Amino acid sequence: MVTIDVILPLAIADTYTYSVPDGMSCPEVGMRVLVPLARKTITGLVYRVHTTEATVTPDITLRPIVEVLDVHPVVLPAQLSLWQWIAGYYLCTLGEVMTAALPARLLDNDYRARTEVYVSLHPQYTDPEQLQPVFDALNRAPKQKRLLEYFLELSDAFDGMPHAVEQRQLIEYSGESSAILRTLVEKQILCLSHEVVSRIPSYAADIEPAHPLTGQQLRAVQQIQAGFDDGKVCLLHGVTSSGKTEVYIHLINQELAQGRQVLYLVPEIALTTQLTDRLKSVFGKQLGVYHSRFSDMERVEIYKDLLDSDQPKVILSARSGVFLPFTGLGLIIVDEEHDSSFKQQDPAPRYHARSVAAVLAQQAGAHLLLGTATPAIETYYNTQTGKYRLIEMTERFAGISLPHISLIDLKRQYHRKEMYEHFSDPLVDKIREQLALGKQIIIFQNRRGYAPYIGCRKCGYVPKCCNCDVSLTHHKRTNSLICHYCGYTISVPPVCPACGGEWRDYGVGTEKIEDEVATLFPDARVARMDLDTTRNKNSHQHIINAFARHEVDILIGTQMVTKGLHFNDVSLVAVLNADSMMQSPDFRSYERAFQMLEQVAGRAGRTGTEGEVFIQSFQPDTPLYTLLQRHDYASFYAEQLRERRTFRFPPFYRLIVLTLKHRDYTRLDTAARELSERLRQIFGTRCSDVIIPPVARVQNMYIRSIRLRIEANASFSQAKTLVMQHIRYVLSLSNCKGTIIQPDVDPM
Repeated sequence: MVTIDVILPLAIADTYTYSVPDGMSCPEVGMRVLVPLARKTITGLVYRVHTTEATVTPDITLRPIVEVLDVHPVVLPAQLSLWQWIAGYYLCTLGEVMTAALPARLLDNDYRARTEVYVSLHPQYTDPEQLQPVFDALNRAPKQKRLLEYFLELSDAFDGMPHAVEQRQLIEYSGESSAILRTLVEKQILCLSHEVVSRIPSYAADIEPAHPLTGQQLRAVQQIQAGFDDGKVCLLHGVTSSGKTEVYIHLINQELAQGRQVLYLVPEIALTTQLTDRLKSVFGKQLGVYHSRFSDMERVEIYKDLLDSDQPKVILSARSGVFLPFTGLGLIIVDEEHDSSFKQQDPAPRYHARSVAAVLAQQAGAHLLLGTATPAIETYYNTQTGKYRLIEMTERFAGISLPHISLIDLKRQYHRKEMYEHFSDPLVDKIREQLALGKQIIIFQNRRGYAPYIGCRKCGYVPKCCNCDVSLTHHKRTNSLICHYCGYTISVPPVCPACGGEWRDYGVGTEKIEDEVATLFPDARVARMDLDTTRNKNSHQHIINAFARHEVDILIGTQMVTKGLHFNDVSLVAVLNADSMMQSPDFRSYERAFQMLEQVAGRAGRTGTEGEVFIQSFQPDTPLYTLLQRHDYASFYAEQLRERRTFRFPPFYRLIVLTLKHRDYTRLDTAARELSERLRQIFGTRCSDVIIPPVARVQNMYIRSIRLRIEANASFSQAKTLVMQHIRYVLSLSNCKGTIIQPDVDPM
C-alpha cells in the first residue's frame, strides 16, 4: 500500500497521512491532492510519499485520497525546504506557510484558464486569393461582405496567410453584429475557436538600453560584484536620488545575460507603479509583476508561468514574491530593506521577507543585495561587524544637493497666533511661493481619516468601537465613524447620545488636511493618497500618474508618499507634526521616525535646484532633528546602538513576543500569568511580566503579551523549543482552554 503525508492549509502542527487507492497513479511530492477531512473534502499538498507500509496505529484505517489534481508538482523541493525553515524559525505550521505561499485559487482548486473566441479563415481556404468567388457571392449580402473585409484587414491577410483575430475585436472594429459573423461561420467561410489567453498584462517587446552609469554608480556596481565574489550579502547605502535603481538594472542585466532569474522586492505596492514603467522599458517581456492587488486568477497565472518556464526573468514583487517557484534564481534585490512592510503581521507566518530572502538566496546559490537610504539598525550593524559588505553612494545623481531641512517651532507659532489650523505662516508662505513658480508640493501626514476621534463639547463623551478598545475615526467624506482595527462603521450621530451636545474633532488626518489645503490654496489642484483613496486595483497608479503629469499641484499622503517615488518638479515637502512619530511605546520609534522623515525629505529637489523640507514640531530641539538636518545617518546609528546595548534590544538581543487572546477575560488572565511564571522560571529576567497593550481588546478578543529577550550569542533555536513546550502545556490546562497564543519571532 502506498501512503502519503499531506500538508493541509490549516494551523495544525502535523501532516495528515492518507492512502493512495489501488489503480490510482501515485502523486509526487509537491502535487495537490483532494483529500477527505471530517465531512468535507479539502485541497492538500503531498509532503512525503511512503512506498512501504506507513507507521500507523494498527486499529486506525487510513482514509484514501479522492483525487490527484496535478500532472506535475506545483511546489518544488526547494520551496518545500524554504517552507520548513519558515515554519521552524517563525514558530508556525507548514499549513500556515502553505496558505501564505500559494495563490488562493490553487488552494481552492477553482482556477480556470481564461479563454477568448478567435475568428480565423476556414481551412479550405489556403490562400486569401481563393476568396474572390466568395466576395462575388456576397454582393447581395453587403453586411457579410463588409465583415469579411474587416476580418482580412485586421488579420493582415494582404501580407500573407491571415492570422486569427479576437471575435470581440472584430465585432467592435467592424460595427457588425455577432449574428452576421455566425452566418459566415455557417457558410464555412470563417470559423471560430476557443483559445487560452493570459490575464497578465503584456509589456511591449520594444526595449531600450539601460542608462549609462555615472562614475559613482559604476564604482558601486564593481564593489557589489566584488562582495558577491567573496560570498557576501551586500548593502547598498545610497542617499535618496543617488541612482540606486540604475545600479540594480545593470546587475539584473548581467544575471539575465547568464540565463538566470532575478527577484526584485519592494515593500509598498505604490512603489511598483513608477518602477514597473522603468523596468519594462529595459526588460520588456522578461518582466513579471506580482503583488496582492492582482486578482487571484492573475496571481495563479504568474505563479504557473514561472513554474513552467526556466527562461531568464525578473519578478518585481512585494514580500510574497519569496514564495514563487524559481528554478534558476541568480539575484535577489530587497529595495528599501529597512521598511516594516516587509514584515508580515497577521496572520501567521509572521515572517520578514528580508530574512526569508537571505535563506532563499543561500539555498538557491543566489546573490542578495539590500538597498536603502536609511538602513535598518540591525542591517547596518551586520556591515560593521563584517557579516555584510557595505557599499555607499553619498552623492545625489547629477551632483544635486540633498534637500535643506527647516524646523518650525509650533509652540512659538501658536503663541504668536501665526497658525491657520495646522499650517504655520512660514509654511503657508513657502507653499504659495512654490505654487507661483509652477512647482509641486508633497504634504505628509501619517494618519488617515478626517480626525482620529470626535468628542462631545459639553460632556466629553467619545464614540468607541463596540468590538475593540479604541475610539472611532471620523471620516467626513462618508459622514461615518470607522474602527481602523476591525472595520466597524456607524454614521456620525447628529448630536451626542449622552447629553445632546455638539461634536468636536480631535487630532487631524489626511482628509482634514485636504480640506484645509483647499481653503488656503483654492486655485491649487489637490490629491490625497492613503488607504481610503487607494483601495481599488489601479488607484495607486492613477494618483501617481496624475501627479507626474502635473495634473496635481499638491499631494497629501500617509507613508505611501515617503519613499521610492520620483517626481521632477517637487520642490517642497512639508511634515505637519513630526513629533507624533516618536511618541509610540516602541524601542524602534526613533529609528522609524528618522527613516520616514529622511525618506519623505528625499522626494524634494530630485532634479534641478535644491529641494526644501519644512518640519513642524513642538520639540524642535530634539537631537534627532539636528541629525536629520545634517542627513547624518552614521551618528544616528551610533546613538541608537548605544541605547540598544544598554536596554537589551536588537542587534544584541533577539526578541520573541507572545500574544495571548481570549474572549473570556478571566481565562486569558489565568493563561497569561501561568505562561509568564513558567517562562520566568527558565529565562529569568529575560522574560517580561504580563504586558497589557495600549489596545487591550480587538474584535472582542482580550489581549495580553509576554516579551522574551535572548542574547544574540545564545542558542535561539533551543530557546524557541522551550517556549513552544510551555505554550503547549498551558494550552492543555482546563482553565486555559480556548486561549490563542501567537508567537512573533523578531517582531517589528
